[in-house]
Amino acid sequence: MKKLKIKDVVMVALLSALYLVIYMVAGSVAMVFGAFGHAISPGICGFFTGSIFFFLSRKVGKFGQYTIMQAICMLVFAIMGAGYLPWLITSMVAAVIADVIASKNNRVPVWKVACAAGIFHVGQALGTIVPSWFFVESYKSEWIARGQTPEAMEEMIRFTGGFMGFVGAVVVFALSFAGVYLGYLILRKHLEKKEAMAA
Repeated sequence: MKKLKIKDVVMVALLSALYLVIYMVAGSVAMVFGAFGHAISPGICGFFTGSIFFFLSRKVGKFGQYTIMQAICMLVFAIMGAGYLPWLITSMVAAVIADVIASKNNRVPVWKVACAAGIFHVGQALGTIVPSWFFVESYKSEWIARGQTPEAMEEMIRFTGGFMGFVGAVVVFALSFAGVYLGYLILRKHLEKKEAMAA
């Protein structure tokens, strides 16, 4: 298994910056759908950033690429005041699993990259689903203290607790999975042309 080099880390950082820009836009789109939109916003982001995941898998393709990307995202969110320990834990664990699945080389099958993207984003979604399942009161208190209204938190918990949490996770995975295939369709000819020129 090849180790990440400095140039690889730089590439991951640049793609993470682009990912975060799209994440913010996708988050704004998700708000149109209210609390449910917020609950599945990682999936909406995954759909629009599938090309980034596919490109990263082909340009870097080394273990740690998704973990570093997720760590950069979590750091930026923490700086913005949105950091939350359960979110950090579920996101980072999912990123490591994504690396295990699809970071062996830069020729990993598209379906594996798609699965990795799905798990990566489900990890983010679990940051609200897990608290809604297991420690609702402390979750509500934490975010009300940060400025959320009790009504907004009740609405969020309604769409991330119980069976709806499971539904949300499935939707997030499906959107992220589809996003990678969309990215593959967009980038396939470009990458094939690059490979032909390099041959």
